[in-house]
Amino acid sequence: MRYIYGFVAICLVSTLTFCTGEKQAVNENTKSNNMAKLLSEDAMYDIDSIVDGLKVVTELQKNEGRKYFLRAMDLLVNEKKATESIVLFKEAIRYFPDGRMFMFLTKAYIELNDVDNASLVNEVCLRVGYSPYHEMVFNDALIYAIKKDTVNCIDNLYQAIREGFLNKDKIINEKHFDFVRDDERYASLMVNTFGDNEKLQALMFRNYLKDMPNLNLPFTESIDSVSNRLNGRYINYDYAVFIPDMEDGRFSRDVTNEYMYIGKIKLDSNCYAVVYKTFFAIADTLNPTKTYVITYDSVGNIIDNEIVGCFCSPTTSQAFTISTDMTIESSEYTYKWKNDPIEKGYAGNKIESFEVAKAKQIQLGGSGTIKRISIAGNTTVKSAKEGG
Repeated sequence: MRYIYGFVAICLVSTLTFCTGEKQAVNENTKSNNMAKLLSEDAMYDIDSIVDGLKVVTELQKNEGRKYFLRAMDLLVNEKKATESIVLFKEAIRYFPDGRMFMFLTKAYIELNDVDNASLVNEVCLRVGYSPYHEMVFNDALIYAIKKDTVNCIDNLYQAIREGFLNKDKIINEKHFDFVRDDERYASLMVNTFGDNEKLQALMFRNYLKDMPNLNLPFTESIDSVSNRLNGRYINYDYAVFIPDMEDGRFSRDVTNEYMYIGKIKLDSNCYAVVYKTFFAIADTLNPTKTYVITYDSVGNIIDNEIVGCFCSPTTSQAFTISTDMTIESSEYTYKWKNDPIEKGYAGNKIESFEVAKAKQIQLGGSGTIKRISIAGNTTVKSAKEGG
């Protein structure tokens, strides 16, 4: 099992070359950092242009869009500078018109009480197919709150909650809802939905798991995390309570990393294990990626977690397999490049050999415990030409 991933080193060489050396199709004359934007400013809200653009967007354009998006999030959420954030959200959209970009651009306009633009962008977000749907309904409740439309505000708040919006603190702390606090329907909604904090957490946990696929075992993630790390399954910020460090002590939002789920495994006693990725998005190229397994009890309290895979740097990676008996075996790789990739870059560079280090094992217990197992093994040195 230790050497099962050896053959993919050659694939990694070609992937690294592709990711660092591919040419971008020029979509417009204006470039930023020598990279073409996907959409013109006039096409930002045109659904046909967005759909066509998403068919041809490159990984480099996606990464550039994500960088602008996270900087915009920092301005909007952490620094409370909605006006400045709008400029960066628009730049993000022009590179990569992902639904999340439109979602938080809507929120920026809401912060400025700009009803017309908030409504426009929220409608684009809906038509692009952003998920979860309840976020857009909640935005509509906020838009009606700005208009001081009590009936439609509460109606949309009810609908958002029925669709799965369960962030109690966001509703309580939202100043736009102050004008309906004394309304009987609002009071009833809050008591009936959020009166039991333990029940609320259990509901949130079920929603957190709802869209995650079940992992079919055995499950393997190869060392080629460069290409397979981004599957579009972003973990919603409302579920940050279930992911360590998604919100850290320095920021109300972590604006350096993106978080995406891979899948879940049901254990005994209604416990679950979730496999998810985090990758450092604010990087020039070959963004570091880490894969974790985390276990929860039946209502979402974290029991344990462990890193199982990574594209840690251009010279180190870690692959893993989850067996049917819930054993997770990881293999660590160290690569020797023809030229130092930090000094010489990656274009035209190649991996000449790699070392497979001792594998490590962990065992997922039925009750969510993680047992660390030490196993003996020798480091194996292989040429990239040999494969496995």
